[in-house]
Amino acid sequence: MAFSVTTPIYYVNSDPHLGHAYTTVAGDVLARHHRRLGEDVFFLTGTDEHGGNVARAAEQAGVTPKQFVDQVADRFRRMTTALESTHDYFIRTTDPEHERRVQDFVQRLFDEGHLYEGTYAGYYCSSCEVFYAEGDLVQPGNLCPIHNRPTEWVEEKNWFFPLSKWAPKLLDLYDRHPDFVRPQARYNEARSMIASGLEDVSFTRASVNWGVPVPWEPIKTIYVWVDALLIYRTAQEYGLGTDVTATFWPT
Repeated sequence: MAFSVTTPIYYVNSDPHLGHAYTTVAGDVLARHHRRLGEDVFFLTGTDEHGGNVARAAEQAGVTPKQFVDQVADRFRRMTTALESTHDYFIRTTDPEHERRVQDFVQRLFDEGHLYEGTYAGYYCSSCEVFYAEGDLVQPGNLCPIHNRPTEWVEEKNWFFPLSKWAPKLLDLYDRHPDFVRPQARYNEARSMIASGLEDVSFTRASVNWGVPVPWEPIKTIYVWVDALLIYRTAQEYGLGTDVTATFWPT
C-alpha cells in the first residue's frame, strides 16, 4: 500500500517557531508509523516563498526577496535536520521545476478559455494576502477578521477563474459522492459553503512583483495561493526524480 503525508508548506516571511516544529514532528510520526507497517511512504515538507508579505519582509531586512527566502528556507531546513525529520522531499516554491509547472497549469486554463480578464475591487488584507467582502470584515473600521487590523481598498485589473459557474457541478459531485469530503464530519460545512454561493477567483496580481510570472503577461504574477496550493501535486511530479503521482496522489 501507499501512504502520503505532508506538513503545511511553511510561509517564510519569518523564522521557524514551535508551531512549525510541532507539525513537522506530527508528520514525521505518521510517516514513520506507516513505514513500519510496510507501506510505501511519501513524506513532504517545504517552504512557501512568494507573495507581498515576503517582499515586504525582505525590504525591511535590506536584501532582495531571493536573498531573503534563501536565508529563511535554510533555517527551515536546519529545523528539520535538528528534529531528525525523515521527509522524502523538501520543496520550495522558488524551485524552477515547481514554477514551470505552475505556469503550465495556469497556461492550460488560459488556453482552454477558463480565465477571463476583469477588474477586481475589494478590501485587501496584506497579512492574509486575501480580498474580503465587506460583510466579512469587522466593523467599525473594515478590519480583517483574522488579524483585526484595517484592510486596504485595492483595485486591480487581473485574470479570473469563474469559480461561480462550477458551483452546480460541485454540488452534484458532493451529492453523488458524499465520501469525496474527508473527514466526513466536514461534509455539511463544505457543501453549504458552495450552496451559499461562490465568487470568481483572481488568479493573478498586478501589484505584487515577487511571484511566478504570468506566462502570457509577465508583468503580472500568479496569485500566491494558486502557486502554493499546487505544491502538494508538483512535489510528487519531480521531487524524487520521477513522477510518482500515480502511486501517491491524492495526498
